[in-house]
Amino acid sequence: MIVKFSGTVYYANGDPISGVIVRIFDKDAVGKQDDDLTMVQGISDVYGCFTLTYEPLRYLDYHTIHLPGGSEDDNPDEGSNPGYQFPDLGDIYLPYLQFNYTINSIDQVHTASLGLFRTKFILPVHPPVNFVPSKGGFKFPNCFNGYFLPYSTPDFLSPKVPPTYGLCGGMCAAAYDFALSGRLVPSRAEAPHQGTRLQRYLYHRQMDSLGGLGQQAIKVAQWTSLPSDTLLGTYRRTFDEFSILRQKLSNGNPVILALIYEQATSIKQLSEVIFKNHQVLAYAYQEDPAGAITLQVYDPNLPGHDDVVIRAEPVEMGESSPSASSETVRGLQSTQLVGGGFYRDVRGFFEMPYTPVKPPQGL
Repeated sequence: MIVKFSGTVYYANGDPISGVIVRIFDKDAVGKQDDDLTMVQGISDVYGCFTLTYEPLRYLDYHTIHLPGGSEDDNPDEGSNPGYQFPDLGDIYLPYLQFNYTINSIDQVHTASLGLFRTKFILPVHPPVNFVPSKGGFKFPNCFNGYFLPYSTPDFLSPKVPPTYGLCGGMCAAAYDFALSGRLVPSRAEAPHQGTRLQRYLYHRQMDSLGGLGQQAIKVAQWTSLPSDTLLGTYRRTFDEFSILRQKLSNGNPVILALIYEQATSIKQLSEVIFKNHQVLAYAYQEDPAGAITLQVYDPNLPGHDDVVIRAEPVEMGESSPSASSETVRGLQSTQLVGGGFYRDVRGFFEMPYTPVKPPQGL
């Protein structure tokens, strides 16, 4: 029974993606090769639409029972009968779609279950963007007059609340939003005033970057409280984080990074320094033969600069265990540079969440 299946495939931001090869497989037990059910593979067009045909009954695996006097080595072409084949009644039909696509000359594979009425599929990548801070970043610095709170503060609190605030995470997310939308950021050179459409948009994107219920703010607090150069410190964790986010950067997908500048050894100190950490937008990286990494970043504190980088040098943190089979634990010790010169030490960095939003019109 030949079945035709049609669907659409999109980037993570909702744009259609063309040239994706789509096949249908059946998931087999561990140790067995999945069955390819595809008769004619699908290829997505400019609208992301694809159509393929497949044979569901190809999912069945069979057991062979050999007759007395027969041999598994018998050749059926020579007239021998190697035995009878019976369907494996324990073989469950678990179809899934396999998407093969190429981003920045890198072949990639994504799978998704084949369910009833499911015809829309989202790949875990955004369209590649060619981001340059002097063009794609905001022209004004990350310094807003007023109070960070979205409401007025009582007079007796006003002297205790700083009269300016930053929206570094919101500016990074918004810059990426504009890049994905193919639009230029507003050309204004001064930060928008409190309550304007642009300020509200940046404020909401700042809240988005912190995650629901402030999970990312908690993570920033945890990293700020960690030592740098221990087996569980920020250098080691940064090494692990980069191992994950490097694929996104290779795909041409910028990544919002939390930069941990500060360290706190008490709750009181944490409350004083946590907001001195920062967020930037990493958009490319290079790695030298020695394993040193140079991340090119857009820093909202430094508008117009295309020469801001995070230089991460590999360091050995020690052995994973005292046993003979222990492995050397590696970390990354980072420094922020501007124009090739020292700017700040960075105790660690990690990826912040990002979900694309269409920038409002008329900003």
